[in-house]
Amino acid sequence: MRLSLTAAVAFLLVILAACVPPPETGASGHPNPIIVRDFAVSNGVITLDPSFGFSLSRGAPGVPPRTRAASVGRAAAFSLADAIVTQLGSLGYDAIRSDTAQAEPGGRALIVSGVFRQIHEGHRRQGARVAVDVEIGYQASADAAPTRLTAFSHAAAGRTGGGVNAAATAVGRTIGNYAADLARTNNWPAAPR
Repeated sequence: MRLSLTAAVAFLLVILAACVPPPETGASGHPNPIIVRDFAVSNGVITLDPSFGFSLSRGAPGVPPRTRAASVGRAAAFSLADAIVTQLGSLGYDAIRSDTAQAEPGGRALIVSGVFRQIHEGHRRQGARVAVDVEIGYQASADAAPTRLTAFSHAAAGRTGGGVNAAATAVGRTIGNYAADLARTNNWPAAPR
């Protein structure tokens, strides 16, 4: 009886030890990240496709252009940031998509941000185009303000039938490659594995 009670207590202690997280060291595992911010977009830079946004119900109004433009802008911003992070990750860098992340204490960060200059839906998903102004900055520590390393503009058209999201993804891949080249030039460490 004593042996089984001792075994049960030992088993519970092992389970309890497995459930208790290790003590915090202050690091979240991203000592040298490349942080990608969502690019700013305003409805004024968006040209909508007039063949979309209608209602299938006769007599019912379609989606208001302002609401549709905001939705197109959010989708393009998401596709762009996601493509940058995916491209950087595929090239071996620790990329994070966040509007609030900073360099960790004792670490540093590259920060990719920007603004959309143009989002053109084209007509029936043909001729979609996205243009952005990009800024890449360097943050030396958690309490330091980022310093601009470079700024440039880039634009791309969507592949046939791909629309705005395809154009934003193409722009994002190019920006990801450029950021990776900049990181490589500055001996930026690869992601921890």
